[in-house]
Amino acid sequence: MGVVVSKSLFFVLLCALPSFASTGEEKALERLTMTTDMLIVIGEEMAGEAMSGMLVLGDTISIDLSIDAAHSYQFVIWTESAFNYVDFWLINPLGETPRGDLGDHTTLAVIPDSAETGIWQLEMELLEGAYSDTAYYAAAVFKRPRVLQ
Repeated sequence: MGVVVSKSLFFVLLCALPSFASTGEEKALERLTMTTDMLIVIGEEMAGEAMSGMLVLGDTISIDLSIDAAHSYQFVIWTESAFNYVDFWLINPLGETPRGDLGDHTTLAVIPDSAETGIWQLEMELLEGAYSDTAYYAAAVFKRPRVLQ
């Protein structure tokens, strides 16, 4: 009987694993939505849809973003837990890193000049996960027309 119980428990855990993953991603999106909803209410424009996924301890995720000098940008990123420790940074088309931050969430803002128009990379590395060697993230990009003098 002990073997049957163990096999049953293994089957239940195996079936539940996908729901744990979706729950982490949903939690990250929920945390992001608290911020994005407030920004939209005050008139900010979200560029595209929110992005989400999973970070693995020690691996770097890179998301390409098309940036132009006619707009200023704000990047809002949340993880599913307040106890995750993630390194967030941006790399401009010149290979420079003008902004970075550490924590479970961040907001990075840039006002690119004409030399910085092109593809930027939003980079994230999980340095320490809250409960395991993985963490889920959700990110949104906001843009606003620049007033050029």
